[in-house]
Amino acid sequence: MGKKRRVEFEMVSGSVEDTQALGEQLGRALRPGDVVALQGELGSGKTTLIQGIARGLGREPEAIRSPTFVLMREYPPGPPIAGGGAGGDVPLIHIDGYRLEGQSAVSWLDVDLIFSPHKITLIEWAERFTGVLPEDVLNIQLTHVSTNRRRLTLQSTGPRSQAMLAALQSATVHADARH
Repeated sequence: MGKKRRVEFEMVSGSVEDTQALGEQLGRALRPGDVVALQGELGSGKTTLIQGIARGLGREPEAIRSPTFVLMREYPPGPPIAGGGAGGDVPLIHIDGYRLEGQSAVSWLDVDLIFSPHKITLIEWAERFTGVLPEDVLNIQLTHVSTNRRRLTLQSTGPRSQAMLAALQSATVHADARH
Protein backbone atom coordinates (compact mmCIF):
# COMPACT_ATOMS: atom_id res chain seq x y z
CA MET A 1 0.00 0.00 0.00
CA GLY A 2 1.34 3.44 -0.95
CA LYS A 3 2.12 6.25 1.40
CA LYS A 4 -0.72 8.75 1.90
CA ARG A 5 -0.16 12.05 0.15
CA ARG A 6 -0.81 15.06 2.38
CA VAL A 7 -1.63 18.38 0.81
CA GLU A 8 -1.11 21.57 2.77
CA PHE A 9 -2.36 25.13 2.29
CA GLU A 10 -1.53 28.11 4.49
CA MET A 11 -3.05 31.56 4.72
CA VAL A 12 -3.28 34.50 7.12
CA SER A 13 -6.59 35.99 8.19
CA GLY A 14 -6.55 39.68 9.09
CA SER A 15 -9.86 39.82 10.95
CA VAL A 16 -12.85 37.94 12.37
CA GLU A 17 -14.65 38.70 9.10
CA ASP A 18 -11.81 37.18 7.04
CA THR A 19 -11.85 34.05 9.20
CA GLN A 20 -15.62 33.72 8.83
CA ALA A 21 -15.37 34.28 5.06
CA LEU A 22 -12.81 31.48 4.79
CA GLY A 23 -15.10 29.27 6.86
CA GLU A 24 -18.01 30.11 4.58
CA GLN A 25 -16.04 29.04 1.52
CA LEU A 26 -15.07 25.81 3.26
CA GLY A 27 -18.66 25.19 4.31
CA ARG A 28 -19.76 25.34 0.68
CA ALA A 29 -17.30 22.50 -0.10
CA LEU A 30 -18.42 20.17 2.72
CA ARG A 31 -20.54 17.07 2.14
CA PRO A 32 -22.14 14.45 4.42
CA GLY A 33 -19.47 12.33 6.10
CA ASP A 34 -16.83 15.09 6.07
CA VAL A 35 -14.81 15.71 9.22
CA VAL A 36 -12.93 18.95 9.94
CA ALA A 37 -10.45 18.78 12.85
CA LEU A 38 -9.48 22.18 14.29
CA GLN A 39 -6.54 22.82 16.58
CA GLY A 40 -5.34 26.03 18.17
CA GLU A 41 -4.90 27.76 21.48
CA LEU A 42 -7.71 29.58 23.27
CA GLY A 43 -8.92 32.57 21.28
CA SER A 44 -7.29 31.48 18.03
CA GLY A 45 -10.56 31.60 16.08
CA LYS A 46 -11.82 28.00 16.01
CA THR A 47 -15.44 28.85 16.85
CA THR A 48 -15.30 31.90 14.57
CA LEU A 49 -14.21 29.67 11.68
CA ILE A 50 -17.00 27.20 12.48
CA GLN A 51 -19.56 30.03 12.43
CA GLY A 52 -18.38 30.83 8.90
CA ILE A 53 -18.60 27.14 7.95
CA ALA A 54 -22.18 27.14 9.22
CA ARG A 55 -23.02 30.08 6.95
CA GLY A 56 -21.50 28.23 3.99
CA LEU A 57 -23.69 25.27 4.87
CA GLY A 58 -26.80 27.44 4.76
CA ARG A 59 -27.10 27.84 8.54
CA GLU A 60 -27.45 30.92 10.68
CA PRO A 61 -23.94 31.49 12.10
CA GLU A 62 -25.34 33.28 15.15
CA ALA A 63 -26.97 30.00 16.22
CA ILE A 64 -23.56 28.31 16.49
CA ARG A 65 -22.20 28.40 20.03
CA SER A 66 -19.12 26.67 21.34
CA PRO A 67 -20.10 23.44 23.14
CA THR A 68 -17.25 23.74 25.67
CA PHE A 69 -19.40 22.85 28.68
CA VAL A 70 -21.72 20.36 26.96
CA LEU A 71 -18.99 18.76 24.77
CA MET A 72 -21.19 18.37 21.70
CA ARG A 73 -24.04 20.11 19.93
CA GLU A 74 -25.95 18.59 17.06
CA TYR A 75 -27.71 21.02 14.77
CA PRO A 76 -30.53 19.17 12.99
CA PRO A 77 -31.34 19.69 9.34
CA GLY A 78 -33.27 22.81 8.56
CA PRO A 79 -34.14 25.01 5.63
CA PRO A 80 -31.07 26.63 4.07
CA ILE A 81 -30.73 30.39 4.51
CA ALA A 82 -30.67 32.62 1.45
CA GLY A 83 -27.30 32.55 -0.27
CA GLY A 84 -26.09 29.58 1.79
CA GLY A 85 -24.78 26.27 0.55
CA ALA A 86 -26.68 23.06 0.12
CA GLY A 87 -25.76 21.79 3.58
CA GLY A 88 -28.82 23.07 5.43
CA ASP A 89 -30.42 19.67 4.99
CA VAL A 90 -27.46 17.81 6.55
CA PRO A 91 -27.13 17.44 10.34
CA LEU A 92 -24.09 19.25 11.74
CA ILE A 93 -22.11 17.89 14.70
CA HIS A 94 -19.98 20.46 16.59
CA ILE A 95 -17.65 19.06 19.24
CA ASP A 96 -15.37 20.92 21.62
CA GLY A 97 -12.78 18.64 23.21
CA TYR A 98 -11.25 21.31 25.45
CA ARG A 99 -12.49 19.69 28.65
CA LEU A 100 -11.51 16.15 27.65
CA GLU A 101 -8.36 14.82 29.22
CA GLY A 102 -6.62 11.96 27.49
CA GLN A 103 -7.57 9.09 25.24
CA SER A 104 -9.70 7.42 27.91
CA ALA A 105 -12.01 10.46 28.11
CA VAL A 106 -12.59 10.27 24.35
CA SER A 107 -13.05 6.50 24.27
CA TRP A 108 -16.52 6.62 25.85
CA LEU A 109 -17.89 8.80 23.04
CA ASP A 110 -20.19 7.27 20.43
CA VAL A 111 -17.90 7.50 17.39
CA ASP A 112 -20.59 6.03 15.13
CA LEU A 113 -22.77 9.04 15.96
CA ILE A 114 -19.93 11.56 15.76
CA PHE A 115 -18.46 10.30 12.47
CA SER A 116 -21.68 9.37 10.69
CA PRO A 117 -21.54 9.28 6.88
CA HIS A 118 -24.82 11.22 6.96
CA LYS A 119 -23.55 14.18 9.02
CA ILE A 120 -20.83 16.82 8.86
CA THR A 121 -18.56 16.82 11.91
CA LEU A 122 -16.52 19.81 13.14
CA ILE A 123 -14.16 19.24 16.09
CA GLU A 124 -12.44 21.92 18.16
CA TRP A 125 -9.39 20.81 20.17
CA ALA A 126 -9.07 17.85 17.81
CA GLU A 127 -5.64 16.94 19.20
CA ARG A 128 -7.54 15.32 22.06
CA PHE A 129 -9.10 12.89 19.56
CA THR A 130 -5.84 11.30 18.40
CA GLY A 131 -6.43 7.67 17.51
CA VAL A 132 -10.19 8.17 17.18
CA LEU A 133 -10.40 10.45 14.14
CA PRO A 134 -11.22 8.87 10.78
CA GLU A 135 -8.35 8.35 8.37
CA ASP A 136 -9.52 11.09 5.98
CA VAL A 137 -10.03 14.45 7.73
CA LEU A 138 -9.23 18.06 6.98
CA ASN A 139 -6.90 19.33 9.71
CA ILE A 140 -6.83 23.06 10.41
CA GLN A 141 -4.26 24.58 12.76
CA LEU A 142 -5.00 28.17 13.86
CA THR A 143 -2.24 30.25 15.47
CA HIS A 144 -2.06 33.84 16.68
CA VAL A 145 0.05 36.15 14.53
CA SER A 146 -1.04 39.38 16.25
CA THR A 147 -4.13 40.73 18.01
CA ASN A 148 -6.43 40.31 15.00
CA ARG A 149 -4.35 38.18 12.63
CA ARG A 150 -4.40 34.39 12.56
CA ARG A 151 -2.37 31.90 10.54
CA LEU A 152 -4.45 28.99 9.27
CA THR A 153 -2.63 25.88 8.12
CA LEU A 154 -4.91 23.38 6.41
CA GLN A 155 -3.79 19.82 5.75
CA SER A 156 -5.60 17.00 3.98
CA THR A 157 -5.09 13.38 5.01
CA GLY A 158 -6.90 11.56 2.19
CA PRO A 159 -8.78 11.91 -1.08
CA ARG A 160 -11.94 13.54 0.26
CA SER A 161 -10.08 16.10 2.37
CA GLN A 162 -7.84 16.79 -0.66
CA ALA A 163 -11.00 17.60 -2.64
CA MET A 164 -12.21 19.91 0.16
CA LEU A 165 -8.85 21.68 0.20
CA ALA A 166 -8.77 22.01 -3.61
CA ALA A 167 -12.28 23.53 -3.60
CA LEU A 168 -11.27 25.96 -0.87
CA GLN A 169 -8.07 26.97 -2.68
CA SER A 170 -10.02 27.54 -5.89
CA ALA A 171 -12.67 29.63 -4.10
CA THR A 172 -9.98 31.65 -2.32
CA VAL A 173 -8.15 32.40 -5.59
CA HIS A 174 -11.41 33.48 -7.26
CA ALA A 175 -12.32 35.70 -4.26
CA ASP A 176 -8.86 37.33 -4.36
CA ALA A 177 -9.24 37.98 -8.10
CA ARG A 178 -12.50 39.89 -7.48
CA HIS A 179 -10.85 42.30 -5.00
